[in-house]
Amino acid sequence: MPETTLPTWAELTDLDKGAALLHLHKRDWEGEEYAEENYPAEYFDHPALVALSPRDACRHAVSVEDDADRAGALRGDEYERLYDLALDADRARWAAKHA
Repeated sequence: MPETTLPTWAELTDLDKGAALLHLHKRDWEGEEYAEENYPAEYFDHPALVALSPRDACRHAVSVEDDADRAGALRGDEYERLYDLALDADRARWAAKHA
């Protein structure tokens, strides 16, 4: 099976960008190990990202952090927009699983 190239920050949907930011936020506040165990990156849209193991999804989120920073997505209004978008979708996903 050929190796799948994972998308870069610029190739992510806004929802997947937000999912990466949710994980990166937890890493900053709770530490790497705790975030990976309790708040892994959970992508929404890109099939290759959705299929990743929790550990590999976390690695991908970390791998796009520098590009996110250069794009201005780690601060200000854009950060809040992407973060809130993914947070709302994550809550809806959780509610649907537990309904």
